[in-house]
Amino acid sequence: MIDFAKNSGATASRYGEILHSYAAIENQTVIENEDARTTYRSAVNFIESMQVSRHRWFPYKEGFSPSFVREFIGEFAHETGIIFDPFSGSGTTALVAAGMGRPAIGFDVSALTTFIARTKALVLDESELALFRLAIEEFKSVPLRKMATQPENATVCSYFYPEHLAALLRVKAYYRDVSNASVASLIKLAFLGAIEPFSTHRKAGNGVKRKKKFSRPPNEEIAFDEIRQFVVRQLEIYFEDIKSDSIFNPPEYRLKSSLNESGFAFDEKISCVLTSPPYANCFDYSKIYMSELWLGDFFQNKNDQADFRTQSVRSHVHASWDPRNSEFGSDLVDRLIKPQIEEQKLWSPKIGTMLSGYFQDLGHFLVAIKPMLAAGAPLGFVVGNSFYGGVTVATDLILADLARKHGYAIDRIRVYRGVIPSSQQYRNMGANRKYMRESLVVIRNA
Repeated sequence: MIDFAKNSGATASRYGEILHSYAAIENQTVIENEDARTTYRSAVNFIESMQVSRHRWFPYKEGFSPSFVREFIGEFAHETGIIFDPFSGSGTTALVAAGMGRPAIGFDVSALTTFIARTKALVLDESELALFRLAIEEFKSVPLRKMATQPENATVCSYFYPEHLAALLRVKAYYRDVSNASVASLIKLAFLGAIEPFSTHRKAGNGVKRKKKFSRPPNEEIAFDEIRQFVVRQLEIYFEDIKSDSIFNPPEYRLKSSLNESGFAFDEKISCVLTSPPYANCFDYSKIYMSELWLGDFFQNKNDQADFRTQSVRSHVHASWDPRNSEFGSDLVDRLIKPQIEEQKLWSPKIGTMLSGYFQDLGHFLVAIKPMLAAGAPLGFVVGNSFYGGVTVATDLILADLARKHGYAIDRIRVYRGVIPSSQQYRNMGANRKYMRESLVVIRNA
């Protein structure tokens, strides 16, 4: 454990005051411990999604399970009205809500995840389904000699053996020439799903790492046959899911930032919010999904990446944001946690500023969305706590405190699983260990 007593008196005093503040918030809040174990099979994890129709179409690891969404809506939501996810990612909340017969809307700043969400929600009529079948059969045998150009990002290109990259670009050229927009989107989604399996690198932490065991194919034709078989398997899954689940009112997904209140234009009041904003864990989604963003043409140049980051919640340190939303932040973070962290020798001096900006952005969202909420509407936030400089940033408690400051009633915090930081950090956690968890924070529009 970091011995703050050896540091300045102010440092030790702040550390104690942070823990005291957490205890005070807990004393005002109902805390339910569903499961504090460290596990990847909890309700807030994506694993279940890979077994469920439509949800299994793309392995978006930051999502949560469909059953979790159904249970939340059944337990907390009003019987009628819009279900809204302001940080919708790959669209689980809205897709599940639509399957329950509820009008549903999702916002996200990522063109990649918005595309994934919209494609998973496609409904094809009989003629389009027949066109999709024909496209699958054609794709199984057509030579596909045409090749799309490489993305203008040397780093992304370096994440593939030349044979696999060329084969992927042949698939890309194919779906670009498909005239039916829905069919083209489905093939593109399967193409996006093939990118990581056929890359020399895998997603790991805040970025990618080289795979330890991944062999170079003997030639491009063998590489293409492997990728073709992968894509066909995906397309067959899509076809069967659409065929068996063709009648439902699809949700609406908007490529918008929930940090801009001018985007909140709905036909009726929002009856329920369920979302998972980016965690304050320094993960930069423009780096983690770099290959998909560039190969899928969601990023054409570095300005696209900069725009994506500017519109995002300030949850990492890989960008410089202009000051914003300072009046909406957390006093606990700004007065105690930020200076405490800034006195430690961390890998980035920007972490304290990031945390301050993170809660300022979430506070601004809470204020901006309030006029659009029905009376008593529940808002559920799945959040993960983080650990920096000897102190756990208890996002669940801080968010509850922030919501109370902005006029919401706190319903409960439900702990779903424990999480562990790096082994070095874990040894230094001490009294903070109880706060390392993923939780659901439920508040209500008072």
